[in-house]
Amino acid sequence: MKKDIKNQVKDTQIDGDYIGGDQYQYIVMFENKERDFVVTRNTNITPVTYFLGRETELQELRKKVEQNRKFILVSGMGGIGKTQICKALFKEYDTRKKSGEKIPFEHIGYIEYDGNMDSSLTTCLKFKEQSNPKKNIEVAWRELEYLASDGKLLLFIDNVNVSIGTDPGLERLNSIPGAMILTSRRTFLDNTFEVYPIGFLTTKECIKLYEKIRFRNSGKRVEEEERQDLEYIIEILAVRHTITVEFLAHQAQMKHWTVKQLRDELEKKGFQLEYKNEEDNLINIQKSYEILYDLSKLNKKEKNILEAFCLFPYVPLAIKTCNQWLLSDAKAKEDDNILIQLEQKGWLQFDVQQEAYMLHPVFAQFIYEKQKPKQKNHSRLIEACQKSLELLEGRSVFEYQKLIPFAENIIQKVDIKIKKKVYFISVLARLLLYTGEYKKAEKWCIECLRICKDILRENQPTLASSYHNLARVYDEEGKYEKAKEYYEKSLRISEQVLGENHPSTVTSYNNLGLLYQKEGEYEKAKELLEKSLRIREQVLGENHPFTATSYNNLAGVYEEKGEYEKAKELLEKSLRIREQVLGENHPFTATSYNNLAGVYEEKGEYEKAKELLEKSLRIREQVLGKNHPSTASSYHNLGFLYQEKGEYEKAKELLEKSLRIREQVLGENHPSTATSYNNLAGVYHKEGKYKIALTYCFKAYKIFVSNLGIDHPTTKLFYENMKYVYLKLNLKKDFDQWLEEKLKESNQK
Repeated sequence: MKKDIKNQVKDTQIDGDYIGGDQYQYIVMFENKERDFVVTRNTNITPVTYFLGRETELQELRKKVEQNRKFILVSGMGGIGKTQICKALFKEYDTRKKSGEKIPFEHIGYIEYDGNMDSSLTTCLKFKEQSNPKKNIEVAWRELEYLASDGKLLLFIDNVNVSIGTDPGLERLNSIPGAMILTSRRTFLDNTFEVYPIGFLTTKECIKLYEKIRFRNSGKRVEEEERQDLEYIIEILAVRHTITVEFLAHQAQMKHWTVKQLRDELEKKGFQLEYKNEEDNLINIQKSYEILYDLSKLNKKEKNILEAFCLFPYVPLAIKTCNQWLLSDAKAKEDDNILIQLEQKGWLQFDVQQEAYMLHPVFAQFIYEKQKPKQKNHSRLIEACQKSLELLEGRSVFEYQKLIPFAENIIQKVDIKIKKKVYFISVLARLLLYTGEYKKAEKWCIECLRICKDILRENQPTLASSYHNLARVYDEEGKYEKAKEYYEKSLRISEQVLGENHPSTVTSYNNLGLLYQKEGEYEKAKELLEKSLRIREQVLGENHPFTATSYNNLAGVYEEKGEYEKAKELLEKSLRIREQVLGENHPFTATSYNNLAGVYEEKGEYEKAKELLEKSLRIREQVLGKNHPSTASSYHNLGFLYQEKGEYEKAKELLEKSLRIREQVLGENHPSTATSYNNLAGVYHKEGKYKIALTYCFKAYKIFVSNLGIDHPTTKLFYENMKYVYLKLNLKKDFDQWLEEKLKESNQK
């Protein structure tokens, strides 16, 4: 049987502005011993100290998730207490687990939804951070799927404020087993989620809530002669709206008002919420809150801080970040304690566990509508947020992901001057590319390009950068024709304006060359990669790691073309640099051993190839572990070598070992998994087991058609392999007719 393209899965490193790696890079997951009971980063999910009542709701939710394992939508209007109910149930399970009690869940987690399920999951869930951050979204989903695979995961997802159809990540939840509880103001998401509506607290419970806050959990009660006034406030003015009762209690506590004084103040200001039963909604909450919370009573510093907070999502922002972002515009100092004062006055909420502040959406909306924040009043905030998104060595990707929703809100809500806006969006888009949030990155890159085209002349570096960023998104999404169009536009401008030796131009040569290589256009790829290499040799020198990477990338093209001596020369150069600069036990050096072995194998020098593959395997097992996909690649290549030597039992053992890892870590539809299927088919073919071989051939072919298209060289190779095996079976049906029917049948499953 014909063999597949050797070293199809080569962990090739790509450097420069193109952050990360190519479509064949791998993901790695936690081992079981690394997983905790609480699987999200914030392990101390606790309701507010004045949480009370809701025993019925807690009991019913507990019963549903323990007996029915259904997806549940906790639905109700904003400010009614959905979040606190879920936090209370989470805390209960966590406490029971810590006390040694047997509970029906192996893992629990709490996700704060930020408007996008992918970014919410990667921000909140604990998973193995990847060396290539673009893989973090997929590995987060793989981690969630693994945790839920036995049906013993309970996941809370708080404040889902969009319909399922607008967020593919929410749709993906439907395929995950286990128990999930979502909170939302929406009364319906889809048929998967059983709706559990949350109503108002009783008047008696509202009175207890008021007393807990007003008297700071001291146990003190409202005087008997004041109870009638309090009942009037709760039932008529606040209509038993939970968060409004809380806000009124905070006001009374801060200003030391009696109940009578509170009622007088509310009636004097004309405060009264209106509840419309048929729509199940409060209809004048914004107007009423403006009356209750008078911005004119605040000083300039406080107003500036609140204006900034109204731009943010309803997500906690750490005290340190608040100080860095907000105090300068407000002309305030940390010693002014302005955030503490705003919290004491009832404007800001403080999350004790995360030591972070946030502004409730009810406040945020009316402040934004009333103040319409201007760039001139928040220029330092914009600069600080923008700077925090810039990629720095050694900084965790999770720190960045927490800030993305803040940046998006600021860009959308503040009328920023055009040039500053373009730069801000460019920084955000690069970060989204880095974290693998391609749909978001595509949206912002298109917006940035639109603005640039409107205000800039055609030959401008900023426009070139916008083209390049969008090309990178399309490249990652597998939209190669679109990527090629924009890479070429970017390259033309870079060559004209910046010159051939500029790093941006060299990056364009490199990335466009790698794109041509993916498409099987090896001559075009070779020309561009050679150009990139020449410049790096001149500018960086022959012994620079980036130059080593260029040697490695170019060698791949020569190997694809069958020019093994040239490939060998380049790979040996790359290897020498890596051994000297990185050391013999570095994973990149292991990659060079692996790739060089492929050339020796093509030349029939099996012993040299075996020595290098075993060396690469030893390093990968020691440094990366036995279940890492790079290690799987070494098992695969070593198995293929034994297959070439006719040692089929050894070959099968190693190829099956590689396949198990790839199916578990990369999934059944990954090109690397397809390569394992193809090569295992080769072993079974040699053993005369044609039916099994044909099954594996078909799996490999289908994956490559789906990922890289029918015209890709490897897809064509897999087609020929499959046809060869099929003809061995002497079946009566024409092969192409059989394949068409088989694909149709497979796609219908």
